[in-house]
Amino acid sequence: FKECLTHGWPVDGQGRAMHKSLGNGMDPAEIFNKYGADLLRLWAGSSDYHVDVRCSDDIFKQLSQNYLKFRNTAKFCLDNLTGFDPEQLVAAADMQELDRWAVTRLNSLIRRVFDSYDAYEFHAVSHAINDFCVVDLSSFYFDIIKDRLYCDGEHSASRRSAQTALFLILDAMTRMFAPILAFTCDEIWQAMPHREGDDPRNVVLNGMNQPFQDYDMGALVSWTALIQLRDGVNAALEAARNEKKIGKSLEAHIALVRAQDQADNLTALQEKFQDQWADLFIVSDVEIAQGSGAAGVKVPGIQAAVSEAKGEKCERCWKHHIKVGADKEHPTLCPRCARVIRTIAL
Repeated sequence: FKECLTHGWPVDGQGRAMHKSLGNGMDPAEIFNKYGADLLRLWAGSSDYHVDVRCSDDIFKQLSQNYLKFRNTAKFCLDNLTGFDPEQLVAAADMQELDRWAVTRLNSLIRRVFDSYDAYEFHAVSHAINDFCVVDLSSFYFDIIKDRLYCDGEHSASRRSAQTALFLILDAMTRMFAPILAFTCDEIWQAMPHREGDDPRNVVLNGMNQPFQDYDMGALVSWTALIQLRDGVNAALEAARNEKKIGKSLEAHIALVRAQDQADNLTALQEKFQDQWADLFIVSDVEIAQGSGAAGVKVPGIQAAVSEAKGEKCERCWKHHIKVGADKEHPTLCPRCARVIRTIAL
């Protein structure tokens, strides 16, 4: 043999070796019937086999949540790729920066997964993909792009930019996770659109993607500061909700307040993100102010003051806008939604 891989002993949830005499074994058939075969695969792929491997119903219950997170992530991508042509991907230079950031994070995942597979660290693959789905996608990226995907024009550049990122994410994750979640990833593969050269018969007949170099961003420092700022704004929004000042975040107006002698942090972010802030914070409006704010933010020298959003609520996107009703043909819509509805009507 060129290489030999050994693993620890299977033990129960209390760390005891499984034996017939103890009656603490688990029948794989029971696991199949209760959770499905892929969850048993996920258990094997998520376990650190360098030590004794624990196996219990509680562990499978926890893993089922990780499995559902991956399925729901794939479902979100599939739902928003209906009618999308992967042969017409938006060029990296033409994508919105948030979408390029998402592909950059995907590239980091791809590199980590390749290194982990090469080192037979299968549990690192499962954990890395789960973290990517939870941290980068579900709680950040997906939350922000929903407005673009649901409310912008079907063939608008902004929507197609997000769809391009979603396709690259789904395509890469499905290929990467296929050695572990064989059945689930093939179900996804059969439902998703493909590019010329892909083998549609089964996902395992296709190689894993290498990092998408054209989409890599030179530096992510500004995004780190932006995410810190967003975390602080979310804390201010939560405080305002507790005080009954607002309900949903789209009912909020945010004033980013900077101290007179600490303007550098906000100025740098303002130059890069000002036209995106309302969408990034998932609020109706954002402005810059001087003085002292109502709630602390995790970027030094910046505070956030939360007040009720200005204008009326658009019944389509739910954002508050001072020009809702300006279009007499669509008196309950904001200008953006009125334009999209007129396009659909044509």
